[in-house]
Amino acid sequence: MRLKRFLGYPLIVAVPLLIASLLTLFSPYPLPRLSEIVFDSYQRWHAQRRDPDSPVRIVAVDEKSLAEVGQWPWPRDTIAKLTQKLTDAGAAAIAFDIAFGEPDQNSPNRLVKRLPTSEERNALEKAISSTDASYDAVFAKTLRQSPAVLGFIGGDAGTPVTAEPKPATRCDEKNDLVPACFTVLGDDPVDFVPRFDSAVMPIPELFDAAQGIGAINWIPEADSVIRKVPMLISAGGKLAPSLSLEAIRVALHARNIQVRSSNASGETAFGQKSGVNAIRIENEGSDTGSPDQIIIDTEWNGEIRLIARRSDPGSWIPASSVLDGSFNPDEVRGRIVFVGAVAIGLRDQRTTAVEPAIPGVEVHAQAVEQILAGANLVRPDWMQAVEAFLVLALGGLLAWILRRTRNMPLVSATAGLSIPILLASWSWILFVREGFLFDAVIPDIGILCVFLTATIYHFQEAEHRRAEVRSMFGRFVTPAVVERLVEAPDRIVLGGEIRELTIMFSDVRNFTGIAENQSPQGVVSLIRRIHTPATEAVLKHSGTIDKFIGDGMMAFWNAPLDMPNHALLACKAALDIAEMARNFEDPPIQIGIGLHTGEACVGNLGSEQRLEYSALGDAVNLAARIEPLTKIYGVEIVVTEDTCKAAKDLPFLEIDRVMVRGRQGAAGLFALHTGPVSQGFADLQAVQKEVLAYYRKGAFAEALELLQRNAALYEGAYSRLHTYYSNHFNNLIMNPKVGWQGVTQL
Repeated sequence: MRLKRFLGYPLIVAVPLLIASLLTLFSPYPLPRLSEIVFDSYQRWHAQRRDPDSPVRIVAVDEKSLAEVGQWPWPRDTIAKLTQKLTDAGAAAIAFDIAFGEPDQNSPNRLVKRLPTSEERNALEKAISSTDASYDAVFAKTLRQSPAVLGFIGGDAGTPVTAEPKPATRCDEKNDLVPACFTVLGDDPVDFVPRFDSAVMPIPELFDAAQGIGAINWIPEADSVIRKVPMLISAGGKLAPSLSLEAIRVALHARNIQVRSSNASGETAFGQKSGVNAIRIENEGSDTGSPDQIIIDTEWNGEIRLIARRSDPGSWIPASSVLDGSFNPDEVRGRIVFVGAVAIGLRDQRTTAVEPAIPGVEVHAQAVEQILAGANLVRPDWMQAVEAFLVLALGGLLAWILRRTRNMPLVSATAGLSIPILLASWSWILFVREGFLFDAVIPDIGILCVFLTATIYHFQEAEHRRAEVRSMFGRFVTPAVVERLVEAPDRIVLGGEIRELTIMFSDVRNFTGIAENQSPQGVVSLIRRIHTPATEAVLKHSGTIDKFIGDGMMAFWNAPLDMPNHALLACKAALDIAEMARNFEDPPIQIGIGLHTGEACVGNLGSEQRLEYSALGDAVNLAARIEPLTKIYGVEIVVTEDTCKAAKDLPFLEIDRVMVRGRQGAAGLFALHTGPVSQGFADLQAVQKEVLAYYRKGAFAEALELLQRNAALYEGAYSRLHTYYSNHFNNLIMNPKVGWQGVTQL
């Protein structure tokens, strides 16, 4: 049994530890979603505002520009003018978050074709053909003289490919028309990056004129939130850069983009294809203020995690201000400029971790800001292995602590909660200080599962120990005592404690005579019918049943639990028992009840062979002597003066002062009134007080005369008390007591 218990706990806590570590290592859906929610929260809590010295600017096609220039899309001669203005202002690169996949329908040479056939149309068409009437040609001419980057869109199967991605050629392939090329170290990145079967490229005229072509695709997650930005994609099997990456290359006057993948020199992957590791672009002729090279650490699929910031519309340069020349050229000089639609009606809105709606062009801009600043959110491939190890290590440590502190709930709870809190705090600190994304969600869930499992195990183990105690002592100890021993086994000793109790004794009058007319089975049934409601009355008023003595019962209050109003509760229980007796039928019965309040020894009393949770002492003896006096005085409930004082809110009638057998001191006796409190009872209390005054000073004749004169007040519940007084006073008149002190000797 000990071996089973020793092995049982490690096995039971090993199950959640193993499951949590495997979930951490493999992260099946939807667990990564939980982690992303936490990382999104980190970004919202730690979101930064835009740096006013940022090397990136946005020229916005906003509502103001649409109102001044006209509806979108604008003629490409207008786009050409915008491009020329930015070039003249000294922009390092101009990246268009706009697709130019179709010829400009606003060009004069295309508009004239829409006119009805006529001599005038032929003349106009002939005149136009002699001029440079194609806005695409105007725009292409400007592009050749500008550091411009155009966007293309990777698409699904069926999307036509109007041109191949321009930067798809490797540097070792001969192609003089390609302004950019890739140097790949290690595995082919096409195997890892987001793949599109085809692409919609700018029209050939613009494609040939642009200094760079980059993908403007987004790859939002299932909840439509953009958390990662691709730096590379595969379009039709060709490797191509993103718009952001191409803008950086053009700004640095670079032609070569170096991609380092798994199994490259210094990137050990043990022969396995694990993905892209980094992208490098060297400065080949830009301003001396630019960095010598840009190194971008990526995730395995060539994406970077976006450090999202709050949108800052105040920093945007309206496109209309560029066109009319009212913008500040210093805001553009030497910077990467993104041109894109921000007007809500143009529907280029995206969702990031910190903004529910942000223009897509600003996501490009934020990605470039992040890269140029050298900032990054890093979650290395080995991070999941570290998290899984921490689940095993910390979970095992917690299981050991919980085992050692299983009898100290506060310590166990503190340990069980502090470890997840420390992990969550560490995750936050790593994010803020290092940009490390440590996922504390699954480890915390795993550790909390260990805590819950260990707690349940220890609870069941404690219940098993309690069951053993019940089995051991239940055969010779009352159930109430068993529960007390279960909660405090150290109390399994002889002896008890001294405390004030209210003790009740009850007895059925003339039960022997009643039992003579019953069969043995009938006597057992009768006792059960009497004791059941009497027990219910005691328990209803928080009493403790000590024992049943044939047809009698002993109970007490204020043990084992403290009850400040124990005398009042005992009296209420006595009233309920008396009412039960009055309503008892077949056969009718009478019950006498005695109550006394005083100090007694209560606890596990008895012998080495048998313990009983009980009470003993002078107070118990007096209560036992009081109960038979109900026969003498002819009332249902007799209480001592101590009980009367403790339960003073109830109606009492003083009846005598007595000295019981075996006790030296006198005790005041009171009858607990069992009927409604009326004016008649108040009058009876007043008369009774006078009668007892005569009685105690030895004026028995005067007491008898007053008693007889008010006999009507004693009718009913106190008629037998009246009879007792009449006989007792007559006996004292006939046999005077020497040294009378007003105390009845019993």
